[in-house]
Amino acid sequence: MTIDREWLTATLSDTLECLSETIDRLGDDRLDAEEILMEDIANVYAKLNYAVNTARLGPEAIDECDHDRLIEWPEDMPFDRLED
Repeated sequence: MTIDREWLTATLSDTLECLSETIDRLGDDRLDAEEILMEDIANVYAKLNYAVNTARLGPEAIDECDHDRLIEWPEDMPFDRLED
């Protein structure tokens, strides 16, 4: 199965928008940087994982896969997660 370029572009664009908003929020000294790290950055990772995990299936992935599985760290990435 090949990568759905249009879908990957759309999901990465969504990730980029989320990251841009996070960077903007970090520029506001009134906001808690720890909260931004734990919530906003986690959201950016979830969106990026979603882009990778759905790149081959495209929008059909939403109906075929569990949501938690769609946003988890991609198994086939060339580097490992840190263990808890």
